[in-house]
Parts: sequence; C-alpha cells; structure tokens
Amino acid sequence: MNFRMILRIQSQVLLTFAAADLLPMAYVIIEFHEFDTAIFFAMAGIFSVATGIFFFKLGSDRFQRAPVAESAAAILIMYPLLAVFGCLPFLLTGWLSPFDALLETVGDLTSAGLSLLPNDAPYLLFLWQSELMWLGSLLFLIMLATVLPEVSGCFGVSLSLPGGHGFSSIIGQMNLMSVRIIKVYATLTAVSFGAFKLAGLNVWDSLLMAMRCISTGGGKFFPQHDHFGVEYAAIFVMLLACGNFLIYYRVIYTLLPPRLEFGLNYFTRLKQYFLRLKRTIIGNAKLMFANEEVKVLYATVFFAMLIIFFRINWHHTYFDGNEAFRRALFYIVSFMSTSGITLTEKFEHVHDFDKFFIFLMAVTGGCIGSVTGGFKIVRLIVLIKITAAEIKKTLHPSMMTTIRVGEVPVPMKTAGRILGFFFLALVTMFICASVLSFTGPTFSEAVSMSIACLSTVGNLPGLCDADNFKALSNFGKVFCMIILVVGRLEIFALLVAIAGIKIRPRKSNW
Repeated sequence: MNFRMILRIQSQVLLTFAAADLLPMAYVIIEFHEFDTAIFFAMAGIFSVATGIFFFKLGSDRFQRAPVAESAAAILIMYPLLAVFGCLPFLLTGWLSPFDALLETVGDLTSAGLSLLPNDAPYLLFLWQSELMWLGSLLFLIMLATVLPEVSGCFGVSLSLPGGHGFSSIIGQMNLMSVRIIKVYATLTAVSFGAFKLAGLNVWDSLLMAMRCISTGGGKFFPQHDHFGVEYAAIFVMLLACGNFLIYYRVIYTLLPPRLEFGLNYFTRLKQYFLRLKRTIIGNAKLMFANEEVKVLYATVFFAMLIIFFRINWHHTYFDGNEAFRRALFYIVSFMSTSGITLTEKFEHVHDFDKFFIFLMAVTGGCIGSVTGGFKIVRLIVLIKITAAEIKKTLHPSMMTTIRVGEVPVPMKTAGRILGFFFLALVTMFICASVLSFTGPTFSEAVSMSIACLSTVGNLPGLCDADNFKALSNFGKVFCMIILVVGRLEIFALLVAIAGIKIRPRKSNW
C-alpha cells in the first residue's frame, strides 16, 4: 500500500480544513473587534496547517491513478483526523467535554446535526458548527464524484443520470471533477444565502442557515424571525439539497457562457451560445423534471405533507390553515432531507402518527446523488420494481421482465448490490442497537439512536435528541461516532473499503 500517497491526500484535506477557520475569525473581528475568542480558531488553524505541511513533506505526489486500497484508506482516515482538529474550538472554549466535542464534530462532518451544544452557547460556535456541516458535505460530494464509485460503485448512482456519468480513477480527471463540484456547491450555497437574505435574515444568519440547509446538517438551531418567508426559504433550500448534485453539475455547466476572451472569435462563440441556449434550457428542464427519481421525490413530499396537514387539522393543532400547511411541509421536507431542523416548540408530546412519518422520511432520504442520508429514493424504486417483476414472473413463469428507472435499464449486478445493501443495512441497525442498549439506553432508545446515526439525522423529535446522546457512556459516544461514519459512507461501501485495505492489492471488481 502506498502510504505516501495517503499522507499526501490527508495533507490536502487538512490545508483545506485550515482555511475554514478564517470565517469564525472574521466574524469575531468584524462584529466584536476582539481577538481573544479568535485565538482559539487561530490555534486550530495553525495546528491544521502545521500537520498538513508535515504530511505534505512525508507524502508523495508521483502517482497518476488512485488505487482502490489507497482510496479506501484515505476515506477511513479522513473523518477521525478532521474530527480531532474540528473539535478544538468546542473543547478550548469549555462548552463541551472531550468526548462530547468529538461526537459533536463527527456529527457535523457527517451532516447528522446532533447539536450537543447548549442553547445558550455563543453564536460563534454555532457558526463553526454550520461550517463543519458545510465542509463535511462538500468532502462527501467530492468523494461521491471521484473516490466512492471506485471503492463501491455507490450502489445505483448511475441509475439517476440518463447516459450515465463517467467516473475515473485517473488523478488529473479526479482533480478536475473536484474543482467543478466545488464550484457547483458554492453556487448553490450562494443561491441559498440569497433566499434567506430575501426572506429577511441578516447576513450572518443567512450564511449560517444556508450552510446548514444546503449541507443537510440541520440541527436544533433556527434563528428568530418575524416573517414566515424564512421558513419557506428553508423549505426551498432543503428541497434543493434533496436533489441530485450530479444533475445540478450537468445543468449548471451546460448553461455557462464561454470564457471571456477578446477578439471576433469570442463574439462568434457567444452568438452560437445564445442560439443553443433555448435548446439547452429545454433539455435541462426535461432532464430535471422527467427524471423518475425527482418525480417520486416531489410526489412523496406532496402526499406526505397532505397526510400530516389533514392530521393536524383533524386534531386542531393549529388554528390557522396557512400555519398548519407551512409546518406540515416544513417538517416533511426537513426530515426527508435528513436535515432534522426543528422550530422552537417542544416535542415531548409529538403524536405517534407524526413520529411514524418523521421516521419514514428520515429513513428514506433524498436522491442518490445528494448529500442526504437514508436509503435513497432510487434504491427504493428499484426494490419496488424488483418485487413487482417477481410477482409477474410468478404469475407468468415464461415472461421476460426488464427493470428500468426512467429510461435507464437496471443491470442485475446493480439490483443484487441494492438488495445486499438493504439486507446489510437492517442487520447493521440491529447490531448497533444491541451494542448501544448495553451502554444504558432502553432498546427502543437504542434503536432510535442507531437509526438516527445510520440515516445521519441525529435529531429525531419524539424519538431521540441530543440529551439521549449526552447521557451515553464514553464507550457509547465513541461507538456512535463509528456508526455516524458508517452511515455517511454507507455500510457496504465501508466493508468493501476495509476488505480492499487488507486483502485487495489489485483493482476492485466493485
């Protein structure tokens, strides 16, 4: 195994992570003109840079491809390494204990949003929490477009894109894809920031909520607001986060005008661009709204919202129909996106019917190319179609059946992986719940916490919340960190990665 390559990759991750410390430092200096609090983030940043430079010196950049074993090792090392550096501000300021700070950081980086911070914690720490969520989801998107397809095949990611997507293990192509994913993610974050700013939030609250919602990190924090437009802005951004970022990537890059150059050649190309712009917009609209996974996503949100809306009206929970509609839509989208954002009310008396739908939305998740957790919609579509095909073959044994997602045929190899993933997810959930039950919680609480970690939605109101995780023993907290990473990387992918590290020196068949 090429350990020098792994160290070089970790050095790049740490140097990128160190740049994240600049935002909270800028907030303290701009808003309070103080340097006392900024020193904690400066220390963390300096520590990250020093370690990154040390790894850079030990590492090697003389490689053209990213082998499966090295890619798997880089993924496994990245989360605990970043957690050590990310927890320093929580730990140095004294608001969280060492194990709580580590669990909080791992939860943020995996976009679970456990939110162990107390409600009276400084705003600066909530800003840092949001930035960890944003950065963790960005790293996951980069892995989704570069490393994970080589490690595990992503178990169905090619089904969500007509014509497929060209994944490559060549370093040059991976770097190019990473840069483009960063640009797309930053563009969507800017759109989210604009939505919250138009809704009436100030600059810092808009930035904080944009990072939380587009990354599906969520959590309990929601700024004080006087207008319901803020909630609709959050719904819009969380729906955006539910979508397939690989489709966003294709749409955004086909709409970009040619690079600015001087001369007649540029104006000729600009004229050609406007001539094909109409055709491109129509094609992208078909790509977005004719996608079966996207249609199922919006249909699920719509019908689930109607069910919760009628249940709320039936029990007269809200006197205003507009408020009932808004709250029903907000919570369905919040947990469908696995953000888990809640508003100000308490959840001690959540109706069991609402608990069921919250649980169902959190386990389902969004599109397979998104940063949401859960099982993902396209996999459920494949499972339903496999079941329907088996019923038809039972009734008509000589019938030849083909499983398709939209216009994309599903190979039997992919269908088998999805079935194996579903079985392994259930087994992993019960194993994790059994281990957690030994650390103190009841079995029902342990099941709720294991589902919350595997689905990367740490805040399931009425089922489990931050107090459940804080009450765990140190061993239980460390075990939850492991479950969070397993849920973020997806169970089968992690097992294949470990197998690749130990016994697979050649290229993987996955």
